[in-house]
Amino acid sequence: MVSKPTSPDPRPSGPKGLHRSAGVVQEAPTDADTRPLAKPQPRVRQKLVKPEGPLKRQAQRKGAEADPSRSTGTAAQQRRAAQKQALEAGILAAARDLFAARGPEAVTLREVGAAVGYSHATLYSFFADKNELLTRLAQDSLQTLLIRLQGALDGAEPGAEPAAVARAFVQWGLQHPHDYRLLMLDTPLALRSAVMAGLGEALPLPAERGAALWAGLHGLVMLELGGLAALGGELPRSKRLAALLAGL
Repeated sequence: MVSKPTSPDPRPSGPKGLHRSAGVVQEAPTDADTRPLAKPQPRVRQKLVKPEGPLKRQAQRKGAEADPSRSTGTAAQQRRAAQKQALEAGILAAARDLFAARGPEAVTLREVGAAVGYSHATLYSFFADKNELLTRLAQDSLQTLLIRLQGALDGAEPGAEPAAVARAFVQWGLQHPHDYRLLMLDTPLALRSAVMAGLGEALPLPAERGAALWAGLHGLVMLELGGLAALGGELPRSKRLAALLAGL
């Protein structure tokens, strides 16, 4: 009787059900393998400095213009500031020419922009609207008038100050009719107190005399501008002024 060779134990003996005779047997895990792995640390991102965009640079420029102490004072910034000032001066000069030639109706942002070679949209970065531009022109006109009156006051003989200032006021109003109307008829709201204070300081008089003098001078200028200088009789301007001053 031939005995059969013993077959390997069919029962699995490896950790994953593989027979040892198959040669693919994994070793049983040791204590070191069964310990929990260390928790991985999160990766730290290195923060990179982003380049400044145009909006950030624009905000920085506005902040430097509002607070000069924050300005770095670089050559490029100084050059841009000088260019902006030159453009603003050119805008005001063009507006002044239009105003002197054709009056306030001609001073529009579109007309002024065409005169300086820029679109009217560019002018909005300097002036919000036409009224703001006219207010700026009125400020310049007021300063010119006050300088004229102060010069007349300084050069007058003692006791002749009212007559000298009155003559200078009337002459300036007739020489600059658009400026006069803008200051004395269509006075911008922001300038009304400055006009009254400036004229009051140019010729300090008691309240009654001051009110009468300025009312008379204003009426004289408006009559001549309106072609009604002969109203009440043919009199030269000097005699009208003398009569006005004599009644104070």
